[in-house]
Amino acid sequence: MKNNEFRSVNGNNTNGNGNGNYRIRVLSADEAENASIDDFGHAVDYEQTEILTGSPEQHEAVEEAIFNLLDAFNVNWDDPNYTETPQRVAKAYLDYWASGYGRKPEDEITVFPNSSNSKDLVMVKDMKFYSLCSHHLAPIEGYAAIAYIPDKQLLGLSKLGRILEIYARRFQLQERIGQQTADALMNLLYPKGVMVILYNVTHGCMSSRGVKLHESNTTTYTYRGIFDEDPALRSEVVSLLSLRNPGS
Repeated sequence: MKNNEFRSVNGNNTNGNGNGNYRIRVLSADEAENASIDDFGHAVDYEQTEILTGSPEQHEAVEEAIFNLLDAFNVNWDDPNYTETPQRVAKAYLDYWASGYGRKPEDEITVFPNSSNSKDLVMVKDMKFYSLCSHHLAPIEGYAAIAYIPDKQLLGLSKLGRILEIYARRFQLQERIGQQTADALMNLLYPKGVMVILYNVTHGCMSSRGVKLHESNTTTYTYRGIFDEDPALRSEVVSLLSLRNPGS
């Protein structure tokens, strides 16, 4: 494909941290430059140690870091457009851009018994999400579709988007957002399978620097459980993405 890059991520026997047996892994030029590869050519999955305490000390540390960044460019601190910038940016990171680190799906999600014994596909799509690339802290934004086939438990539809946002509001890779969202749903809901599609996703680090692929967008598929075993079922979910909302 020319400008639209396709990456498929799938796995089983995951441990809940996004680890699995991934069959296809295509890196963008930017990712290949920054990827960590072991002696066998496999991507290394490092422990995630990020935390968000929201404490005055953390706010002060982030604020100081932003001040030092701007000061390195010798900004005029007498300019009122800069004087409160470190405080504003620190608040934006702690309250919005990196707020996912202070949240856990298990603390926010309630599941319900599948009293009707439904085995039907459940899917919510066209969910807009925002994130920050962990390579350059550049914006990532796009749309998500999450599908699952229930077993003994059901989940409120809005909670699918909530779990997605918990993982998107971090310093991220697109693939990892899909993996973490899928694994969280598998661990919380124990469904027959989960599929997470992130599509029409734009990466600021790719469109504004380097090769400057201004119109490019990226799609990733992550699937677990029955979706890993049934290509026809995966295709059915993908076909539903083409359905338009009334009036659109």
